[in-house]
Amino acid sequence: MAPTPARPTLAIRIRTAGWLGWQIESNWADPLTFSVYTLLRPVGTALILAGIYWAAGGAASKPELFAAFYLGNAFHEYVTRVLLGMGWVIVEEREEYETLRILCAAPVGMLAYLTGRASVKYGLATVSVVIVLAIGWLFLGLRWEWAQVQWAWLAISMVLGLASVLFLGFLVAGWALLLPRIAISVNEGIGVSLYLLCGVIFPLDLLPRVLQIPALMLPFTYWYEAIRRFVLGHGASGYLSEWSDARLVGTLAATAAAFAVVSLVGYRALERSARRSGRLDQTTLF
Repeated sequence: MAPTPARPTLAIRIRTAGWLGWQIESNWADPLTFSVYTLLRPVGTALILAGIYWAAGGAASKPELFAAFYLGNAFHEYVTRVLLGMGWVIVEEREEYETLRILCAAPVGMLAYLTGRASVKYGLATVSVVIVLAIGWLFLGLRWEWAQVQWAWLAISMVLGLASVLFLGFLVAGWALLLPRIAISVNEGIGVSLYLLCGVIFPLDLLPRVLQIPALMLPFTYWYEAIRRFVLGHGASGYLSEWSDARLVGTLAATAAAFAVVSLVGYRALERSARRSGRLDQTTLF
């Protein structure tokens, strides 16, 4: 009897899924068109942000406030790209290619596959973040002291924040398993909700009290505040500004860990429900 082939390692499965994701992401246009689109999108984002704060009168009179919210908007690109991307992967595989049921039965594992596909989203989001920050530095007066950047705390915060994005992406993907094609609209709603709740566009302190509680339960609230503090030397929230660096990062770690547990358990439950209800091969044809 021939020996059973060894199952590919987790790293190989993720890398293969990432390679496939890159082919899907980039094959809709020739390299030049794709590169122009990749560059123009963050340029447009930076100009829109500058226009918003200029119209509000904050860019000229309060440069520190402008820098804090510009930075938050730049890094929110990870949330937008990964959340929408992982939710769309489900719809795309199920309805465009009709391969979702095959993926769920394949030994690669859905979580490994989603992680690989998300890695491409992370790469594209990183390009956008770098371009937005470069435009802010070169043309919009965004400044920070490189010697005062707290690199160690910043690195820890980035790892925790990006991991939280991935875990929330799992939960969004699981929810998309149960929804028809309209799942993409639900995903966009989640992205907008986080934009408002997590202090991206205005301080946490300005939220109504009833919304501050869920905002303080989200790791992204602490992630954006940590990025601002460790890069600019100050945050945007008066409430969180009273916290020490260790407390801020510790709370980020605790909420990220809770997020991971909830997301993984939630994804498994949603996938089981989708399997039982026959949603893995449904098509809505619109």
